[in-house]
Amino acid sequence: MKMHWVLGAVFSAATMLGSSTTLYAQDVTRSIWDGVYSSAQADRGKTAYSSNCEKCHAGSLDGMDEIPGLKGPHFIADWETQTVAELVTRIRSTMPIDNPGALSTATVTDVVAYLLQQNQMPAGSAELSPDAGMAGQIRINAVKQAAK
Repeated sequence: MKMHWVLGAVFSAATMLGSSTTLYAQDVTRSIWDGVYSSAQADRGKTAYSSNCEKCHAGSLDGMDEIPGLKGPHFIADWETQTVAELVTRIRSTMPIDNPGALSTATVTDVVAYLLQQNQMPAGSAELSPDAGMAGQIRINAVKQAAK
């Protein structure tokens, strides 16, 4: 009998803690419009992009032949409502096409900062974190949301 009570109390506490954590995470969700990368990080990303991505996606980021572009409304629409962490993960696991996974998470995060810059998202004072938990709280929105 006592064991059921203890398990029930633990379950209830975990449920309440999980709920409050979920609410907190929803409160801190940011957007790519909130200045989530620094200009210096985007500069590093440009260098990494030139060395690793440009041969397929072009220096202009417009893509080539069957290779998709990485800027403009079509690119942003493809990632609409996903997170920066999902974009970093996709690039990290599939690119460069001839050596997927060769780039570190930090390098890919810098490249994503460059992509955000080239898609006219504002820079901020802090760098985009390569930590998936932090980047997972940043939504990709095509349109800047009105302040709440």
